[in-house]
Amino acid sequence: MSVAGRKRSARASQVRGRTLALSVLTLATPAWAEVPDYTLELQARTNLLGNASGAYNVAPGNLLAGSLQIPLTDDGQIAFRLAITPEGRQAVWWGKDGAGQRIYVLPDLGEDARISDPGLRSQSNLISHGNLAFAVTGAASASQNGIYRLNVASPDDVRIERAPIGASNWSSLQLNEADVIGFRASYGGGGQSYFLLGSGWASTLVSDNIADSSSPYSFLYSPRLNDQAQIAGVVDRASGSAEFFQELRIFNVTIESQLVAQTRGLDANSPVYRFASVQPALNNQGQVAFLGTARDASGRNVTTLWFWDGTELRVIAQDGLGEIRQLEFFPPDINDSGLVVFRAFDAANLRAVWVSDGQALKRVVSEHDIVTSDLGPARIDQETPSNPVFAGSPSINERGDVALAAGLAPPDNDQEEWGTAVFIARASFPQTDGGVDGGPGEDPDAGPGTDPDGGTDGGPGEDPDAGPGTDPDAGPGEDPDAGPGTDPDAGPGEDPDAGPGTDPDAGPGGAPDAGTGADPDAGPGADAGPGQEPEPDGGPSQDAGSLPPPPPDGGCGCQSSSPSALLPWMLAGLMRVVMGRRRKDA
Repeated sequence: MSVAGRKRSARASQVRGRTLALSVLTLATPAWAEVPDYTLELQARTNLLGNASGAYNVAPGNLLAGSLQIPLTDDGQIAFRLAITPEGRQAVWWGKDGAGQRIYVLPDLGEDARISDPGLRSQSNLISHGNLAFAVTGAASASQNGIYRLNVASPDDVRIERAPIGASNWSSLQLNEADVIGFRASYGGGGQSYFLLGSGWASTLVSDNIADSSSPYSFLYSPRLNDQAQIAGVVDRASGSAEFFQELRIFNVTIESQLVAQTRGLDANSPVYRFASVQPALNNQGQVAFLGTARDASGRNVTTLWFWDGTELRVIAQDGLGEIRQLEFFPPDINDSGLVVFRAFDAANLRAVWVSDGQALKRVVSEHDIVTSDLGPARIDQETPSNPVFAGSPSINERGDVALAAGLAPPDNDQEEWGTAVFIARASFPQTDGGVDGGPGEDPDAGPGTDPDGGTDGGPGEDPDAGPGTDPDAGPGEDPDAGPGTDPDAGPGEDPDAGPGTDPDAGPGGAPDAGTGADPDAGPGADAGPGQEPEPDGGPSQDAGSLPPPPPDGGCGCQSSSPSALLPWMLAGLMRVVMGRRRKDA
């Protein structure tokens, strides 16, 4: 076997070993069929300098991006980027259990340097992880662009990686529990690839026909990574016309890609007219949730959220169906129990975050809800009713907890700004007949329903055929304080169908209805009202508190467990032996 062949074989063996170990743990996870109840726990609150209401767990003047995704690990860690800081350089916030702070501020790499949404890995009692990864682009020196890796225990120890060769941008970056980074690479000479970067190995899963002339795909949309080193993404087979020629596929390192769904331009029996340009959701069971449009009998576009269980499609939510008046164009997320989180307007035209198991549907939180904050009771609200109150897209972990961001105001005065809050909605499951107090996310000793502690491409109401908005990692030009969901570049009243935009997800030359270059996912970056520009004071940041330490690696393990609860860890140990032997053989 050639040297290159041995390297490929070793790399595939590493991936299979990690995948097998993760699969064993996944199979041991109980299937919770019931949609949980939720209680919101405040993690941070950002605010403008000078606002009397101040901020929480971060100094005033540190502001969220207008469009963001907040990764949430199974052990409750979250991280998010700060697009504006008092220093004038972007930063990353990290926290857990209601505490946290900025842990990394971008050095002075030039005024155009920007950070992508971070990827985050869990910590465990076996191995201390807490790893973060994010992309840096726009640096004055090209050598400072790339993928930045760090650990929350030593955030100043940063490793920069540049892969694949020739890449100039790394979008939709995610970090999985096997410490593999997945993203869409864009090349300076044109073209795109879905790419995996592991520890000591790398792999291109698929490229468009600009980067690889033998590829059948003319464009790759924002992808989603799971813990099995699989990537789900929508691909164009041809430019749009009266019909769209698109596929949603799961791409793998060791086997051929798997077709999830096609548009009716490729399959006349398909219910999908067009896929949304936002990321699909992919779990470790290979199940997928995705947004798109169907056409009704009158030829009208109907926004739909579909769920694919591995063999067939079914509708989770649709415009005008049940409690849902209109779906919003923000990426959904899914966990291994099949719980899907998404954003949509309700029948009363109020925005809400929802969770569904494909049968039952439950609100996590709605516009105008009264919640608990560091300032006391607060209302999920905006000073301008037309401004979206939620920021970016929500995420869900294996426990069923949900991370989200929303604008806050006093309960009796929506004209007073309390900034933008980042919450974890803690899941609690009803007590079962066997006396177990609930499912993932609930303290088994707390009793049923006990409260432990008490908005990417697209915009609200946007026609999925209006085309994707700007890349959420757009950076310069994006006003994170333009008001949640407000188009940071368009200005009030701009028609989202005004013409082709600049979103790299719009397809070559823009889709026929590509929409504006605005980021419809602007979310409530929204620590200010529309058009209000924060004025960084230029002084040093004064983050509240100190960096919360990572959870301890050890512990006595005194809490009793049933023998069956030990099975996943016994199998995990066995898998480590298998993986070690495979590495030795390789």
